Amino acid sequence: MNYYLSPRFVVTAICASSFVSITPLWAETKSPQKSAAIEKSKAAPSLKILDKFPAPDTNTITGKALRIAILKTQAAPENAENWTAVGDLLAQLQRDTGETKYFDFAESAYQESLKIRPDFVAAMTGIAWANGGRHDFKASIEWAKKAITQDADCVAAYGIIGDAEVELGEYDSALDHYQKMMDLRPDLSSWSRGAHLLWIMGDKSKALWLMNKAINAGAPFAENTAWCRARLATMLFHDGAILPAQNSIQKLIDQKTKNVHVLTIAAKIATAQKDYALAMAHYETILSTGSNQAAIAAIGDLYALQGKKEEAEKFYAKLEHLHEHHHHGEGEHDHHFLAKFYANHDRNLTDALAMIKGHDDTKNVQEADMLAWIYYKNGKLPQAISMMKKALRYNTPDAEVHYHAGMIAAAHGDFTSAHKHLHQALQMNPHFNPLQLPALQKALDEMEQKKTISQTEK
Repeated sequence: MNYYLSPRFVVTAICASSFVSITPLWAETKSPQKSAAIEKSKAAPSLKILDKFPAPDTNTITGKALRIAILKTQAAPENAENWTAVGDLLAQLQRDTGETKYFDFAESAYQESLKIRPDFVAAMTGIAWANGGRHDFKASIEWAKKAITQDADCVAAYGIIGDAEVELGEYDSALDHYQKMMDLRPDLSSWSRGAHLLWIMGDKSKALWLMNKAINAGAPFAENTAWCRARLATMLFHDGAILPAQNSIQKLIDQKTKNVHVLTIAAKIATAQKDYALAMAHYETILSTGSNQAAIAAIGDLYALQGKKEEAEKFYAKLEHLHEHHHHGEGEHDHHFLAKFYANHDRNLTDALAMIKGHDDTKNVQEADMLAWIYYKNGKLPQAISMMKKALRYNTPDAEVHYHAGMIAAAHGDFTSAHKHLHQALQMNPHFNPLQLPALQKALDEMEQKKTISQTEK
């Protein structure tokens, strides 16, 4: 069922255009109707947990708020809401920095809250969010459903279930949960989620419109609005609208933001404009906040674009070392990033193949595209074609997907499809990946030569 085409999906947003979010993206402020008082503890909370958290940076809004929340918790550790407030702010730090360690820190605070108040919905949704962030979607959905059992109108729980379903490729079900979220509380949180999913499902115009509504609604934490601006810029970038993409985040750049999502798309825009020094500066700012695989790989690519192969190789080696020593056991997401990196750079292709083993049943179009590309680079065309059919099923407006589809079709001898997809990639965004453009152009040239030879022979 394609609810994303239904007027109902967007009318909700129109009718609530004046509503402004007053909670973070993951948080739920509504308490269960049946439990206003804190229940007697089944197990006493442990203040030692607080010692394991990083010292808050009081130079930031989130850091200041976290410091206050920790002090309140130390003064009244028997209060479940204090622990949940700490968890929420640790979760906000994860959004601010992109550091995965905050998933565990936040969950530990939520668990302490549940020791005091086992039916506390806000703590349940917090744990659901943490599991989703670690890509344990089964656990994420289970915790969110527990919250809904306590409170049928738990907005955050519907959003978290939808998030998990998006990652699992269950897009129609995700639309239903996001629609429920918008019905209950139309705001930045629900609108931005809906916009992202609409984009994945190929409805570019509605996606852009709804993301703009989310930005205009605002959020109590500036970083959450910044995430929306980064998503909007990314959508515009994919559409080849480089200057509009830049304009959508320029104010944040002028304010010296350290938001990872904003800096990442800003660096891609700078690369498209061939301002490699600026792109490098953005990636280095990201790395100043912590390790980041994508930034390290991108710096290597910037050196490669400038013909500095030795410098590029240093960063590629650094990426592999980081993955081996710091990302071991942190989940499939990190492995998949490295697998795609290997495919893009024609290195360790058998390792890339091993990293994607067992994922052929995916319904996620972006994961399917990655699998198709890795199979193609390993010469496994039947598997590549099968995965690419999944990747193209919603016509997601992403030039890279069409590039992959064109290269796979060309290798299969389907030059009509190859020509269509390769040209579509160039028309959509000729800057999608500068390192891949020579291969794309070479494929088009070879097909044109074959066409000329064929016509001559006739």
